[in-house]
Amino acid sequence: MVVYRTNGLSNLKNNALENIDYLSILVLNIMPNKIEAENQLNDLFEKLPEYVKLTFMYPASHKWKHGNVQALKNNYVTLDQIKSQYFDGLIITGAPLEQLNYSDVDFWPEFIAIRDWSKTHTKYQLFTCWAALAGLYLDFNIPKINLNKKIFGVYQNQLSNSEFTSGFRMPQSRMSGVERRIIQHNQALQILCDNQQTGPFLLKSNRAFYNLGHPEYSAQTLINEYRRDLSKGKEIREPNNLSLTNPNKDYQVWHSNGQYLYHNWLNKILEEL
Repeated sequence: MVVYRTNGLSNLKNNALENIDYLSILVLNIMPNKIEAENQLNDLFEKLPEYVKLTFMYPASHKWKHGNVQALKNNYVTLDQIKSQYFDGLIITGAPLEQLNYSDVDFWPEFIAIRDWSKTHTKYQLFTCWAALAGLYLDFNIPKINLNKKIFGVYQNQLSNSEFTSGFRMPQSRMSGVERRIIQHNQALQILCDNQQTGPFLLKSNRAFYNLGHPEYSAQTLINEYRRDLSKGKEIREPNNLSLTNPNKDYQVWHSNGQYLYHNWLNKILEEL
């Protein structure tokens, strides 16, 4: 369906259609490659039946080292610029920060402020990868667990008693997770997707989804990460359950599953309208 982007760094900005009720979604984009993240989200949303209006935001306190800072300021908004506005939903992307203590992340105080603001100015939230870990910590005091080996590849849900089917697949690329036992003892959280190798990777509370994977990833994203780490001499294994030579078949499955996740999340918002 139609995705209207109010701002952003990519060339996909367009004009809003008249007489259309868009769901207004604010995206806090903390991925290093912001254009890639923008386009991946666009690819997911444009396949859905809902009309969505995306506004991209960045943490003003973060020292961005991966692009033109002035272009970012010109094409993204900050919390101070939109704090009086209301949005139907908030998405916070992932970021390669899992091995840092939260207090060592340069924009951590601002992240807390954005999370607090979102509870009164957005109806439903979706946290991705590092942001999901950070959200679980802020909302429920659930610690992240640093792992000895990277969870890297495409993994499927093994639960049979969830609204997400057994076999629901999602890319993962992280060095941290959460302990299943702690989640199971928290009555405010529901595990939607779990896997013996990765632990819980999709959870739900009353107002938020906590997604430890990357359903928005393109067919080549994990492969590019693998080749990047190889070129830097890092110890890295091939991504699990993904063909390096023909990833498109696997991609079609997780992309379809990602569309279902975002459609499900948007429906939670629609229930509140």
